[in-house]
Amino acid sequence: MNYDPVVLTYKSTVMQRLADYVRLGYKFWTAGEVPLARANALARKFTRYYRVDLDRNRRARAKSAGEGCAVLLLWASQPDRISWHLLVTAGAHPAHKLERLQDAATDAGRITLTGYELVRLTRKGAAKPSWTWRMSEETYGAWRSRVIELVRHRKVNEAGATLASLYGTPGFAGARRQVGKILTLFKAEWRRAALPQDKFPSPLKLRYLQRLHNRGKRLSHLLAEYHSPQQ
Repeated sequence: MNYDPVVLTYKSTVMQRLADYVRLGYKFWTAGEVPLARANALARKFTRYYRVDLDRNRRARAKSAGEGCAVLLLWASQPDRISWHLLVTAGAHPAHKLERLQDAATDAGRITLTGYELVRLTRKGAAKPSWTWRMSEETYGAWRSRVIELVRHRKVNEAGATLASLYGTPGFAGARRQVGKILTLFKAEWRRAALPQDKFPSPLKLRYLQRLHNRGKRLSHLLAEYHSPQQ
């Protein structure tokens, strides 16, 4: 097989690439997970049926001709497992007939990943919405409950670790907004419980997520490592 895709190794990179592709019109999608040993067969199948091996220029020419295009995004979510997303544009393309594709631009078809969802939100000062990631309703609710329970049980010594964990949230605009709301709730609950203000941890700086390179390994290299004898 000539097509040897890069398998990404960082979740934030996967999230950024998904947002990039959807922004470019690859909004129809399906996803799954396979054992690493079966990832080669998966890539072969999608290359044969959906031409996910086309480069950017060939995809652009196809889109200009009114044809659909597809890309395959792979992520080493576990040492021996590969998570995958197949993303497809509008236009004539076999994936629209052969796969049960969802539409990322609809509420029911949002792309989700490890407790986050890809949505369109309008940033302050912007004229129109843009694609970003935010915590899912379940994840956001769990954080609110965690903060409230910590304060009500007066677990002052756990506040610093909790805040550090909160600030480990990927720095996408939608998630940053939610982190700010949770921090506001945290402070309000702390005051309401009359806990010592000097014990409230100093808020950290939640950095904006910069552009990330496609850091990872070629699928063939991962497979070779997987099948090599253990040292």
